Amino acid sequence: MTRNRLFAGVAVAALTVSMGTMPRIAFAQQQAQAEPSLALEEIVVTARKRAESLFDVPLSITAFTAADIEQSGIDSVADLANQTIGFSYKQGFGRIGSGSGGGSSNRPAIRGMSNIVGNPNAAFFVDGVFVSGNPSSYQLDNLERIEVIRGPQSALFGRGTFAGAINFVTRKPTNEITGKAEVTYGQYDHFETNGHVSGPLIEDRLYGEISGRYYSFGGDYMNAVTGKRDIGDQKTKNFGFKLYFTPTDQLSIEANYGYAEDQDLGYADFFHGDTKNNCFLPRITGSFAGVPINAIRSQGYFCGEIEIPNQFFYFNDAIRAAGLWGTERIALRSHFKVDYELDNGWSVHSVSAKNHSEDNQLIDNFTDGIRLATNVTGGQSEVKDWSQEFRLQSPADGQLRSLMGVYYYSEGNGAGFTRTVSSLAASLGRVTVTNPYRDDASGVTNRSVFGMIDYDFTEDLTGSFEARYQVDKLQADNNLDGIVDVAPGGRGELKATYKTFLPRATLRYAIDDDSNVYATVARGNKPGGFNAIPLLNMVQADIDRAFADGAERYEEEKLWTYELGYKGSFLDNRASLTGSVFWNDWTNQGLTNGYPYLRITPPTPTTFIRIVNAGKSRVRGLELDTNYRATDWFDFRVAYSYNDAEIRDYIDENERDLKDTDGLIGNEATQGDSNGQVRGNKIPQTPAHNLIVSGNLHYDMGNDVEVFLRGDLTYESNRFAQTHNLARTGDSYLLNFRTGFTKEDWTLTFFVNNALKDKTPLVITRLFNFNRGLLVPDPRLTFAGRPFRFTFFRDFRVGAPRKREFGATAVYKF
Repeated sequence: MTRNRLFAGVAVAALTVSMGTMPRIAFAQQQAQAEPSLALEEIVVTARKRAESLFDVPLSITAFTAADIEQSGIDSVADLANQTIGFSYKQGFGRIGSGSGGGSSNRPAIRGMSNIVGNPNAAFFVDGVFVSGNPSSYQLDNLERIEVIRGPQSALFGRGTFAGAINFVTRKPTNEITGKAEVTYGQYDHFETNGHVSGPLIEDRLYGEISGRYYSFGGDYMNAVTGKRDIGDQKTKNFGFKLYFTPTDQLSIEANYGYAEDQDLGYADFFHGDTKNNCFLPRITGSFAGVPINAIRSQGYFCGEIEIPNQFFYFNDAIRAAGLWGTERIALRSHFKVDYELDNGWSVHSVSAKNHSEDNQLIDNFTDGIRLATNVTGGQSEVKDWSQEFRLQSPADGQLRSLMGVYYYSEGNGAGFTRTVSSLAASLGRVTVTNPYRDDASGVTNRSVFGMIDYDFTEDLTGSFEARYQVDKLQADNNLDGIVDVAPGGRGELKATYKTFLPRATLRYAIDDDSNVYATVARGNKPGGFNAIPLLNMVQADIDRAFADGAERYEEEKLWTYELGYKGSFLDNRASLTGSVFWNDWTNQGLTNGYPYLRITPPTPTTFIRIVNAGKSRVRGLELDTNYRATDWFDFRVAYSYNDAEIRDYIDENERDLKDTDGLIGNEATQGDSNGQVRGNKIPQTPAHNLIVSGNLHYDMGNDVEVFLRGDLTYESNRFAQTHNLARTGDSYLLNFRTGFTKEDWTLTFFVNNALKDKTPLVITRLFNFNRGLLVPDPRLTFAGRPFRFTFFRDFRVGAPRKREFGATAVYKF
């Protein structure tokens, strides 16, 4: 991002704001008295399992209504993050991933709490139901509201809400027949159509809604392999329906079903190339069997901002010739809710859910036009989960309010296999299955009890205490069909149990009718788990070494968070300000290292990704969010968050190797050999600063015609690739515009996304160039009888952002 583009983005945002504020800002107070309709809309949220005003609930929440979603053009989770302070979601490697891990593209970071692989630190929910897997293709057209809740939500939401929760709240059909039809055309063969119809099936008793969506994007980067613009090609089909039954005034029953199908080609990513490394370079002294010998352990590194290249490579034609896709996913999601209100005002709630997803993936590897592997690799995976929650709640209008509940969740992997498409025979459509079809018994079960007490000490002071006690049982299965134990001693079937008590205490004080402050102390946890050791293709000596080193598992992560917050409204509720400061003490943060081993077929050295635990981390920060309705035709929003996310104690083996100057290890070093401590470095994959500026103008032209203009600028500061804080993305500036008009039931919108042509990498992942081997000194291991470790030159895999896109959307509502 050049300085000129920064100035342009800030200038446009400032101009949009000033256009609305200059004419009438001097008369704001008088206008408030004359035009009470200018008051900001009250939003009701359910972040604490009951309906509460967003202004009153003592939590840091950014909420978007259906109108907000439509006006800002939120069409994906990435769009949602761009409108939410303290929430970063960079989908750098396509829409891959399933299960709780969600793949490398499911990395939501809230309040600086990011991770690189493993289960995400924040979780997604639909109507309070946990969504396993990648939510990237979830249809956002059927929503009444989105709630992004910052801070651990373990007490009431439960599993996966270590850093926060994102809850999609779907709308309920009513007696009124309503519907919408929407069509979008854009650059790069972007086409999307969606719609819904809802209304009564039996008046006052049974209601229904049906919705559907088709989305396609032809890709925005040229493919040097195929000669086509097919990098980033995506297709999605969505279908859903809802039945809402109210047989009595006290009983309501709701059934939801959703189907999604994704078919993607190769995504816009690339290997940076080890030849671009410019710091901590190896010191080559010779070679053995053609492999360079390094006098030190550093494999080289890149220091500075990584830039997006001019060309990309993906074996798309070969993948399609084999009858496959880069990513092919089918997801089925359903839940069933029953709510019954007793005569005394107490209520009983039941939520049952069942989800099923199947993923087929193929990944190609190129760097600077050179294939990193002889094959396009991938496989099939299957994940099923079901959950049940029962909850009993007291009336919401008493001085003492309470709820209590029980919860059960079960997730398991189904059948799967791995395969390759031969680069030589791909044009013939031949597929090779390298590992036999197997039944994977890996999974997790969660049982918990939870509750909350909310008490009004006075009219102004309210205290609440929430808690959850949960037991997580995890199992990893590496055996073939449960018959062949690939690792003696039960190593092919690993089990672990984590028992945790998760409290949250809150005090809220109403300063007056228009402002309040709150204080919160909460505990969060993220259960440990098992690393994906490739036991099926690993020599026995390395299996023994890996288990001796404890590389098969990682420990539970723990968090204590402390927060002070403020919520206030001004000018007869035409302006609002929310703010908070927080401090997170994070223990056992999950980070990553590469673990070396010898592959059986083909017999070559390589590595697998190992999650390791840092000792201590700390995140402290602040958040400010203000909205102002300056006139009846202009409103704007300015929001800012700061996350000082810092590692406090972590011995990083890669840092130790990177800083090596003598080839020795640890205490054996005589000069300059770091022990790998990265205390004081910033947590990777998360920005320190986040700024959002939005301005919305709308003017009534008469004859039921209203024109509008909206601008949204989102700034995120630099993100580091890893704990070394060397390779980085640079700052990003995303500017979007939407303009058009409405007439009665019709709306026509013209949009431009990424107007400044921002090219900041979405994600940088530290990897190796598996085409270039390297021997480094290591007295703990041997290679061909010598005290060397076989490794590779350092490289990075980088995800590219969407290009600038122009388009138009037409909407008809009835």
